[in-house]
Amino acid sequence: MSGNELLLDIAAFPYYGQIDVSDVAGRDLPEGTSADGPTAFTDHTVYVYTMSVDQAVERDQNVRVRVYRGSDTTGLGSLVFDRDIEFTEPPRLGVYQPLTDEPEDGGGAVSIERTGPVHIQIFINPPQDAEEVNVLIRYDL
Repeated sequence: MSGNELLLDIAAFPYYGQIDVSDVAGRDLPEGTSADGPTAFTDHTVYVYTMSVDQAVERDQNVRVRVYRGSDTTGLGSLVFDRDIEFTEPPRLGVYQPLTDEPEDGGGAVSIERTGPVHIQIFINPPQDAEEVNVLIRYDL
């Protein structure tokens, strides 16, 4: 990860066992309410399934979410999402706790260099009941 720039490092509570990664202006709801895999997504929003609420309470631990810009995937965890997200004006990527309306309410946001499609890779660690979510913004793809 030495070549990546850290843009955001937060702890978020995993209501419904998930964290939302989204275009702030275009945030919407992926279809379905259960995890058929490690993510559910639309053109603007990704739900990343993590440890459950019970696990978070039992461990007294939130999910650590980091957002990077770069291309080095070393040490980021298991790849669970690898595609474009559409960004609208103003182009910002938000990390949300479910049940919040603003990324700043338990999450955070970072500026994106452009509107339109931006390639995003999302990694989780460990591969089951994730305690860490790493988001890599890839302008090189």
